Amino acid sequence: MRRVARALSVIVTTTLALGAIPLAFAQPAPSKGPAKPSASATAPAPPAPPVHASAIVHIATEIAQGLGEVPAGALVAVSPLVSDVPAPKGEELALRVATHIAGRLGVAHAHPQPTTLSVARGVSGRAASLVYVQLEIAKGELRATADLYPVVSNGWERLRNPAPGPRAHAYAGAPLDAEVRTFLQPIVLEQASLHKAKHDETDVLAIGCGDVDSDGGNELILATRTRVALGKLRGGRFEVLRATPWTQLASRVPVPMREPIASIVVPRGHRGELLVGMTDRGAVAVDAKLLTRRQLTGLPIPGADGEACAFASPEISAFEGSGVACVPPRNGEPAAVLPAPAARFDAIASLDLVGKDGSITQVVAAREPTGKIRLRRSDASGKSIEAPIDGAGAQIALADLDLDGTPEIAFSSDSGDSDALSIWSWRTGGSGFVQRLRYPTKEGVRAIAACPPEERGLPALVAVVGSEVWLVR
Repeated sequence: MRRVARALSVIVTTTLALGAIPLAFAQPAPSKGPAKPSASATAPAPPAPPVHASAIVHIATEIAQGLGEVPAGALVAVSPLVSDVPAPKGEELALRVATHIAGRLGVAHAHPQPTTLSVARGVSGRAASLVYVQLEIAKGELRATADLYPVVSNGWERLRNPAPGPRAHAYAGAPLDAEVRTFLQPIVLEQASLHKAKHDETDVLAIGCGDVDSDGGNELILATRTRVALGKLRGGRFEVLRATPWTQLASRVPVPMREPIASIVVPRGHRGELLVGMTDRGAVAVDAKLLTRRQLTGLPIPGADGEACAFASPEISAFEGSGVACVPPRNGEPAAVLPAPAARFDAIASLDLVGKDGSITQVVAAREPTGKIRLRRSDASGKSIEAPIDGAGAQIALADLDLDGTPEIAFSSDSGDSDALSIWSWRTGGSGFVQRLRYPTKEGVRAIAACPPEERGLPALVAVVGSEVWLVR
């Protein structure tokens, strides 16, 4: 049986119009391998948040949209940061957020230091209005709550109503990234801990990780030959909260792969939704109750948040071509949206890497059937660099595990009688690839996925190794 690689729990579904068969990253067989406006003006409607943006930009844009029109000359004041993570530069972070919100509003200016609401009311003076932002970091997220208050300058009005209520309210949150992390205590990846938990699922094909039910904690999703199970790690075990058989999720495909392959993606941009698929079945989006919502065009590529999918050809047991839009088109073929760094590959993963300055770089990794991983890193200008890794196994994942703006790639081994989970950093500027962690395994690595920041603001990596789930954090 030919091994087929996977990356970060990915799926490919059958698209009858194109004659494509679904393929996925989690593999059934064990893998081997390493100007100021006038005072009478009001704020124009803020632009929509970019599809890919840093946490601070996303929050500033969402807050501006949520507040709507704000009178020109508004003052934006922010509270002192409340954080469950040590934040030695918390004041600087708070001011950065306030400045970005003021910039997004376009008709506002930021107060130069964090302050309480009562003090902010006092210093608002002749400002047209006051935008007060309460800022916190909790469970791996940067969260902002903003209220738009009128400023009472008339003495009689101040006596009648010294603390008027807000006229508008907005909330936004985003996972911690490298830009936010520069204000917090740094993460030392080499000090990561390995936790092992038992699972009772038979023949696991894929694993996914993310906050499916929006409760602030990550869930794990395991796909086997017969069902999809959602649960949490508790007391050293994978505790199943709900499960649904494949027969209730998707119909059989006309031409399945020789061996069933499955994958799972939890998109950050679609709260309460996850993407699942298996080569014996089609790929679908399901809700937190594991009920089918809609079909997908192909395999959702991890890191693309459900925007890019990939097709696989059963004739060659591999992927071909670029990633395409996951939403089925009304006419014709899906649009190409993600160029792959290899013409033919059996695993693919994507990462929108946030730098320390808030810039976005796209990283894509694809594993050729020969065991070579080809990586491409592209910035907003379109400039790109490429690099290979030889001897990689059938499981790969991309993430920024220490939130330092440098991408990590995790992969299994491709040589010897035993497997291993290796984590390397791809550093530019001559350093190349640097191995950060390596965990030998007695059983094959069957699936790998990246988890967004959660406890103590730390991202994590999960892997299915035999009858165990490994958590690296």
